[in-house]
Amino acid sequence: MDRPLQNQLFDEIRGYMAAGSTRLAASDMHHPAAAYYDPAHFAREQALLRRQPLIVGHSAALAQPGDCLAHDDTGVPIVLIRQDDGGLKAFLNVCRHRGARPCPAGVSHRPMMVCPYHAWTYGLDGRLTSVPAEAFPSVDVGRHGLLELPAEERHGLIWVVPTPGAMIDVARHLGSLDAELATYAMADCVLERDTVLAASINWKFVLDGFLEVYHIPKLHARSIAPWIFGKYSPFDAFGRHGRLVGVRKSFRGIKDEDFDSASFLAHVAVNYQIFPNTIAVWQGDHFEVWTSYPGATPGSCTVRVQSLVTRAMAGDAHRLRWDRNWKVLIDTVVAEDWPMSEQVQRALPFAAGGQVVFGRNEPGLQHFHRVLGEAAGQIG
Repeated sequence: MDRPLQNQLFDEIRGYMAAGSTRLAASDMHHPAAAYYDPAHFAREQALLRRQPLIVGHSAALAQPGDCLAHDDTGVPIVLIRQDDGGLKAFLNVCRHRGARPCPAGVSHRPMMVCPYHAWTYGLDGRLTSVPAEAFPSVDVGRHGLLELPAEERHGLIWVVPTPGAMIDVARHLGSLDAELATYAMADCVLERDTVLAASINWKFVLDGFLEVYHIPKLHARSIAPWIFGKYSPFDAFGRHGRLVGVRKSFRGIKDEDFDSASFLAHVAVNYQIFPNTIAVWQGDHFEVWTSYPGATPGSCTVRVQSLVTRAMAGDAHRLRWDRNWKVLIDTVVAEDWPMSEQVQRALPFAAGGQVVFGRNEPGLQHFHRVLGEAAGQIG
């Protein structure tokens, strides 16, 4: 985040504090409750996500040629492979023989991929190199490799469109947000923690929790509420993406002072909503990246949480600091936000008039659900 933008946000927050206000949308917004549970709408969202660049990991997870990362987070079996030339390729992790997975789940290092079912063997570039037994006269080994997926590394993050033959252009996807993300040098970060969590809630609830601060004083009274305000937050949209600034209560100590970049950044947290399914939270000295993928049903999801830290803050000397940070993260989101979301998930089919309401003080929620609904197709 560059200095002029910081100064602008500093002045905006001071104005809100003086007025006892926050960024407000033009009006409140009524939204179909069925967007969280309707199977047909859920299917449209799944189809939309499979056409978008999705964040599937951080480049640091694949540091050396031969490093592989296989997972099913997106609902599509994917394997990411660091190539001999330092580039990265993504493939469907599906053997061309009978559909077994040539690469086991998780991170591994290997010179080749050997299918565990019948030992069909693939190079790291996805080419089929060996078919045991001369029993497949119709199989052209040179044209029967793993199906490649569009993949790109940008801002230290790995993006994949989980549909063969699709196009990918992350800079174009991010639009004006691209330049702002570049100021954080995420590509130079180390992957301190990378965890996959399962939740019995619609995938959108995970993002909802980061797109408004209105709930903090009540829901998080025993966790982060003593340190974070439930208002005074600027929100700005960048096409389909957005930025919500959370204001720490320590901001009161600088609100009457002249702007200072180092001081300002210490007293805010910045939540970037990256369409369609990621929240990247800048916390002053590290990033938390939350990517929520639809599960098998509208009421389930898989969430990959990555903690990105500078090289200077990585390693055993700082382990206690990051363990404490992780505990706050879990205690707040997993132990408080998600149980509340489970209650809401069960209750939404009975919502009055079939609607939920996003307030004027929740412009981040309004923006996210509006652009997602427009892209996936509104419930009729």
